[in-house]
Amino acid sequence: MDRVIDHYLQHYAEPEALSSSLTRQPALTQKQRYKNVLVIPAFAESEHFLAEVVSRCSDAQLLCIVVANAPAEPVATKQQIQSTLKLLNSLKHSEATPLLMVDRATPGVRIPHKQGVGLARKVGTDIALRLYREGQITSPWLYQTDADARLPEDYFNAISTQRPGTIVFSHRHISADPGLAHAAKLYDTHMQYYVHALAVQGSPYAYPTLGSTIAVHAVNYAKARGFPKRNAGEDFHLLNKLNKLEAITWLKQPIIEVQARRSTRVVFGTGPALQKIASILEKDPSGESYLSYDYRCFELLGKALNYLALCSLDRQFSSSAPTDDPDQVRISNILRQLGVHKVLNDKLYQQPNTAQRQRLVNDWFDGLKTLRFVHLARSYFPNTSLRQTLTKLPPSLRNEITFQAGIV
Repeated sequence: MDRVIDHYLQHYAEPEALSSSLTRQPALTQKQRYKNVLVIPAFAESEHFLAEVVSRCSDAQLLCIVVANAPAEPVATKQQIQSTLKLLNSLKHSEATPLLMVDRATPGVRIPHKQGVGLARKVGTDIALRLYREGQITSPWLYQTDADARLPEDYFNAISTQRPGTIVFSHRHISADPGLAHAAKLYDTHMQYYVHALAVQGSPYAYPTLGSTIAVHAVNYAKARGFPKRNAGEDFHLLNKLNKLEAITWLKQPIIEVQARRSTRVVFGTGPALQKIASILEKDPSGESYLSYDYRCFELLGKALNYLALCSLDRQFSSSAPTDDPDQVRISNILRQLGVHKVLNDKLYQQPNTAQRQRLVNDWFDGLKTLRFVHLARSYFPNTSLRQTLTKLPPSLRNEITFQAGIV
């Protein structure tokens, strides 16, 4: 395990993780040891955000690593940059909790726009990995969250294993603004619907993908070569890689509360989605106009997964699909668009056993391919009202979705 981590630190870690100045920060000058480490990227946040994030976790023996980051103008406004610099200055004098502060906000060290929050997370987590390797962090779990999260009291006690893997915590978006709270519940319902529908169809990629809910074992993080340097979707793509190493565990309890915020900082994700839903609710307060996937898209996905599983058993199934079955024709069309020939080929059937063939197929038809499949299936089954779709689902599935979304 140590060799895997050492290899990563030597070849893939960001410079901040290897800097000798790191140990001169007050939280490390006396070779202090901490049980847990929490990485938080911060851009244009309140000076008081950190105390709010960890307010319920006072006995966690915790070191926080905050990466204050900002892109260059004009991507970031002067106000956002000034806010981040003010935050950076306040962190230098913070005594609220043991803290490592990383400056990626001042001129000369700002984050390249296209690398965005992904690079900020990678910088902080690479530092956490080094500290774990050197024994100043004792837990192998590298916890990730965001400035808008509120961690539950039992957050750091929820993981009981030391074995390698990846954990995602459940979450709900909350807001004191009734309109934004309504939008947040619709968004959470949509996301829970997607994940639970994948699970029903047997997808191995059925888990939430939110950066503020991830805990990754140090060894798995090193094997996956860290966070992708992306301005958005870095959480999705990291989890996609990690799930190919070990099946991700989704903890249904405890639940992280995340402040619902309208945002245009990234091109997609929670902030832009909430902005869009809020606009829909202004025209139709009932929420009936908010559209999501037709459940038949997931049923089609389930049939596609069964078809691919059969193909991994025997080559004859890949060349004998019935052409008189409308769903099979749809599946063939979608898989062709996804490039199924890249996996259903001679190389696959040269594998010595079914398990290895199934592994290759699952790794090819990963979380990204799954999402693209569902999106392409909308050409046959267009989006429909989410509220109406929920009423047609089996009660057990509907109840699980609404409970996780915080709808009583």
